[in-house]
Amino acid sequence: MLGELKTWIISICTIVIFMTAVEMLLPNDGFRKYVKFVLGLILITVLINPILKVFNKEFDINTYVSKAVTYVDKKGYEGSAEQYKKDTMTNTLSTFKLNVEKAVEVKLKENFPNNSYKVEAVVDYEKENDSANIKSLKVGIKDGSIDKIKKVLISSKGSINEASQTLNDERSRLVKEFLSKELKLQSDAIEIYKE
Repeated sequence: MLGELKTWIISICTIVIFMTAVEMLLPNDGFRKYVKFVLGLILITVLINPILKVFNKEFDINTYVSKAVTYVDKKGYEGSAEQYKKDTMTNTLSTFKLNVEKAVEVKLKENFPNNSYKVEAVVDYEKENDSANIKSLKVGIKDGSIDKIKKVLISSKGSINEASQTLNDERSRLVKEFLSKELKLQSDAIEIYKE
């Protein structure tokens, strides 16, 4: 017990001297705080190690450290990091799509207030520019009048498809021009249909 206490005190003194030497050699910049953080973690580990051994006789910090180093060396984290990156990108694109749709609906309502709009956006991610882009827009225009009965097409496979009528009138041309200018999007990537 006395030998372990002596080893523990020597370890603490060694770490403190090492920390002081490293801090004296570091320049005064933003990197210094990260080095101090890591050195603080090392000091905490040295301080806590004997306390943890009291509760768990088989505990050894070195085995946990070696397992962590082995995990990093084998790059076991890459699969989970790639999945996390993929999930984050999917969520970001989904949020971007919803924000574009809502923003376009608001802009259309502000500039063309006599109608109501339904916007569907198709978005993608460009790795070269590291940005999300709008590929195309489908804008449904519904005026204030009462709707006629919509034509329903029933396919041979049993699914029901609702026929949408593409608009090519003056109103749709104005909406297309406005969206093309506002979003810097080609006019052929914008489809206007009657809802």
